[in-house]
Amino acid sequence: MADLTMTRAEVDAFLTEERVLRLATVDDDGWPAVAPVWFVWHDGAFWVWNLERAKRTPRLRAGTRCAFTVDGGEEYLELRGASGRLTYSFVADDAVPTDVRVGFARKYLGTDEPLAPAHHHAWIRFDPATLATWDFRKLEARTDG
Repeated sequence: MADLTMTRAEVDAFLTEERVLRLATVDDDGWPAVAPVWFVWHDGAFWVWNLERAKRTPRLRAGTRCAFTVDGGEEYLELRGASGRLTYSFVADDAVPTDVRVGFARKYLGTDEPLAPAHHHAWIRFDPATLATWDFRKLEARTDG
């Protein structure tokens, strides 16, 4: 059986290029609540510029458990992704690395200008506590050889 696990370098490259993180929190009734969010992968963590009015915000401020999935590919032999549990912290606006602000602006807004502070958003750093990865392209490489 082929090892489909991504290396650390492959994980970093994949998470740097992908655009949508599916963030799961636990709602007030104990059910998973999943929302797509934009992110920047920086220094081994997801950085999310979170909308304050989002339903997930009070849950996160209260310390809810959360998990994630980021995936890509369309055809079976293109599928790859990462998922796991997350720990997180809200980060004061002035403590967000400039590379994160610029990376977010480049990735989603098409500008090199760092994101300016906005009262309706808060930065959250999500650190993977567990990480499972898969890359089905490795199946194709194995059958070609």
